[in-house]
Amino acid sequence: MNLNSGDLERLRVFFAIVQANGIANAQGVLNKDASTISRALTQLEERLQLRLCERGRQGFALTPEGRAVHTRARELFMSLRGFEQTVESVRGIGGGTLRLAIIDNIVADNQCPLVATLRDFMQPQAGRDIDYSLHVLTPQAMEKQLLDKRIDLALGVFESPHDLLEYTPLYSETDYLYAAARHPACAVGDDAPARAEVLATARFASRSFLDDAERALLGLDIRTRVSHASNLEALLALILSGQYVGFMPTHYAQPWVESGALCRIDPARYARRSTLKAAIHRDSTSRAVVTEFLALLCERGADTREPAECVM
Repeated sequence: MNLNSGDLERLRVFFAIVQANGIANAQGVLNKDASTISRALTQLEERLQLRLCERGRQGFALTPEGRAVHTRARELFMSLRGFEQTVESVRGIGGGTLRLAIIDNIVADNQCPLVATLRDFMQPQAGRDIDYSLHVLTPQAMEKQLLDKRIDLALGVFESPHDLLEYTPLYSETDYLYAAARHPACAVGDDAPARAEVLATARFASRSFLDDAERALLGLDIRTRVSHASNLEALLALILSGQYVGFMPTHYAQPWVESGALCRIDPARYARRSTLKAAIHRDSTSRAVVTEFLALLCERGADTREPAECVM
């Protein structure tokens, strides 16, 4: 069969549905209502003469044919994105799209060079016409989308580097252990034995991508008392409940410490450093729009409070 523009658009809808694990979840991603998305999916199935997925009260599930189509659609969109990037490389920095992603709440850190970089890079210049997009994702999601070439540059904490991606350290932030003011860990003050006894039975909350490092720092060998949060706001909510202790960046926790809602627990012992890195796909090293943005990000990062070595 010959694919037309309508087929490609319906494939993109199908791809988004799979990524979101269902039509309802894909509404926000596609900015379309459920009936419109469902209609596009039905039209694609009729065009391909295949049943791609099961949807209904039992939930969303791909059929074997749907899994095969999804795999090929992913390869197709990667190829199309690669073609777009090649054209952009030939044209230079004059045009194209720059798709960025960050982890949550780093903009609140005055060390983060992103805002200054965006401000300077977006200044009007003759012959430059760039479209921008910015998303908030987990580090795992950012790396997956970099590999799929759905984003161009990501800024986050990456604990397990991927061979096809290049990582550039920008700056470091310090995470301390916090608890709500009403938590027993705060009540014991400087009594180290009492604090150790409390922490030995306390419930621990963590963002999943930092879980192992934080549990090691606390000496926790089991996961039965560990709950995971998808982002810092969710993590803060768990800690403020008074039922959990957890590590958070200083810049994020400080207002709550100053208000008396949180206390910092033994900062000399319970502290960890996270290096914020910019990640790009190795194929993007030939794209001027990406490399020039990364160079400016490094330059602005060198002006921050505690810069990490920026190697390009």
